[in-house]
Amino acid sequence: MLTKTKYFFIIATTFMFAGCASVTESGYYWGSYSETYYEYIKAPSEQSVTEHLNELNDIVNVSEKKGLKVPPGIYAEIGYITAKRGDKDSSINYYRQEAELYPESKGFIERLITDQK
Repeated sequence: MLTKTKYFFIIATTFMFAGCASVTESGYYWGSYSETYYEYIKAPSEQSVTEHLNELNDIVNVSEKKGLKVPPGIYAEIGYITAKRGDKDSSINYYRQEAELYPESKGFIERLITDQK
């Protein structure tokens, strides 16, 4: 059975390969997701985590400004990093945003929330 961390990284890796600096044909803005995620995984440090988290927040902000749907997994990933930093309440809010935007993720997200309580 896969742990929630393994689930998360499988999902995140999937999205990493879909990233690009502009809006994709599917209508998602990915910014520099691939680059910051790669650095975050390759050389984990507070700096690489912070840079990746900043990129995730930028993706949310640019998507909202452009009237685009935030790409799948972005809110969940922000929630995951936020939880790792000890802010479980904010983390749960991000997880809920993910489940609201992508109802098909609700089962997975509910497991993440349950594991944090």
